[in-house]
Amino acid sequence: MRWDTELYVARLRLPKGQRYSRSLSLAEIEGYLDVTGYGKSYEEYVNLALLTFTEDLDALKEKLCVLKIHPMGLFIRGIYGGEEKKGAKKYAGLALIDYSQDSVSFEFKLYNTEKTLVVPLDLLKYYGVRVFKMLYVGEVNPFRIIRYINVLLSERGEEKLKQFLREALELNKRNISPETQKKIEGLIAELQQPDEIKPLDVNRYYTVFRSDRVFTACALKPEDENIIVHSQVGFIESESEKKAYYYAAIFNYLAFKAVEHGRAFIRHQFRKAPIAVYVAGLSWCTMDDSVREEVVKLSKELHRKAPKKEYPNQRVALKDIARLPEFRELVEMLDSKVNREKLEEALNIVSGTPGTSAKG
Repeated sequence: MRWDTELYVARLRLPKGQRYSRSLSLAEIEGYLDVTGYGKSYEEYVNLALLTFTEDLDALKEKLCVLKIHPMGLFIRGIYGGEEKKGAKKYAGLALIDYSQDSVSFEFKLYNTEKTLVVPLDLLKYYGVRVFKMLYVGEVNPFRIIRYINVLLSERGEEKLKQFLREALELNKRNISPETQKKIEGLIAELQQPDEIKPLDVNRYYTVFRSDRVFTACALKPEDENIIVHSQVGFIESESEKKAYYYAAIFNYLAFKAVEHGRAFIRHQFRKAPIAVYVAGLSWCTMDDSVREEVVKLSKELHRKAPKKEYPNQRVALKDIARLPEFRELVEMLDSKVNREKLEEALNIVSGTPGTSAKG
């Protein structure tokens, strides 16, 4: 047995009544070890980990025949006023419950507050503040975006947004309660946003996918110039509508196969999900033309039919989509094209071993 060059799986099977202890030496337990060959070389074993952490996204985009791969959107903190934690108080959120403007003033109500604030319209221009439509992770379902969230951000950076909110507080201090004052002060202390806010290009097509756990996806063509993507959502940028619909279908297919096999999803996907597409051999570049066209056709139909509703998790969402005949046809077709070994390898990148429950 050449331990230095070959890989093995060792399972310890102690006799009934005997418990394992770290103090036991190999000599004491070697008689109870069930040793079998792993079935892969060391190079094959580490290849997936190396691919995940060292894959050049510029190289990967060429392999997928797309313009760019964005593993995550913009990191923004304070959207919904923080998380409920023991001893912690909720503060105001950057998400807007409501807003309006006329030729002289801007009115807005922040999340988790009850009072509308009114400021001169010039104040927005002075601090570079505007309302963006943000795609948040909880609003992405298989083949469907439920809604966009209106958020208040500054094109000139975090400090300018804080200054704007401080001035808005000062201008409205007679009309708001001490509780609202504290909530907005809490937001000012906690909020974070990038120095540069770069919306999606209205001339591009996108496949957006959840970067946490179950990487369900949908195609997107921005209709407005103020659409941004949150950090828990990744996206693939393309010049082609067909590619956007194609990859949305492929992401949802791979996520469904992981759920179907009872796998637990890795917590953070980011670059893992696009890599899994390539490893599975499902790149646009290598797929048969006829299959590509059929995948696009079915994806468009699924985007039209996908329910616009909230789910307790994306495993339930995928099972709901699986009831549609177009999705069953998609799965059957891709099952007939994908190499089983490559599929297994791809699922190992984004999920755990079979037999564990999927989450997301």
